Amino acid sequence: AGAGLIAGLINVLKPEVYWIVHANLRQVVGPEVDEEGLHRLVRRVFHNTARNNYDLWHLVSQGPEAIRAAVRFPSDVWDHIERARGGGKGVIIAGAHTGNFDLSALALATYGLEIQVLGLAAPPTGGFNLMDQMRARAGVRLTSVSIPALREAIRRLRTGGIVLTGVDRPVGDAGQWVEFFGRPAPLPTGHVRLALKTDAAILVAGAYRDPQRGHGVRLSPPLEMVRTGDSADDLRVNLRRVTVWLEKFIRAWPEQWAMFVPVWPEEHV
Repeated sequence: AGAGLIAGLINVLKPEVYWIVHANLRQVVGPEVDEEGLHRLVRRVFHNTARNNYDLWHLVSQGPEAIRAAVRFPSDVWDHIERARGGGKGVIIAGAHTGNFDLSALALATYGLEIQVLGLAAPPTGGFNLMDQMRARAGVRLTSVSIPALREAIRRLRTGGIVLTGVDRPVGDAGQWVEFFGRPAPLPTGHVRLALKTDAAILVAGAYRDPQRGHGVRLSPPLEMVRTGDSADDLRVNLRRVTVWLEKFIRAWPEQWAMFVPVWPEEHV
């Protein structure tokens, strides 16, 4: 109820974050959606985020079985994972911030997959943290992006492990300008660099909430890295291959894209 109230207040008061989401979604949906329709989508983003946060904490408190039962993985998800891991290769799951992405990572781990999550924010330290405990029990290791964490990811991928990271959040000067919904955005490059270094395959992931069937996940087929003989071209080409799939998933559920920072800086219009 509290989360829903906050979402309602945001939609009424329209603080800066409301207009950030508005600008991001305008780039996604284009001019075909009128202003009234765009505001409807923005309002739904905040309501969906509130519902997803409630579901996440409610299910975490219930334990792994409840988490596993709450998220639907179509059969092709397992087919893609099995193909990507062929020959003992590592797998990088490159996720969009759609649907209940945190819940989906936990649910995936309940099937016995040990996953290292590379995140921007440093994980909380000390004290009782239910989410950290649940991650650890499920086999999910949360690491903030750092030299030691990247070394761990390389070791994990070279021994057939799984690394998961979000790749649609802009990272400013640390990123590379790549076409994203028809406009350059400074997106992360680490997933492609890791794949090129370790010969891992990339699976692009999009979580979603279906009104009838609940939470679900879609995965791209395994993306084997294209190698052109030029390292800069390798990075550029493979980044774009990933963003094509990100666009596909975000376009399918624009009202579920929880992106609360500006993706496209105005000076690069």
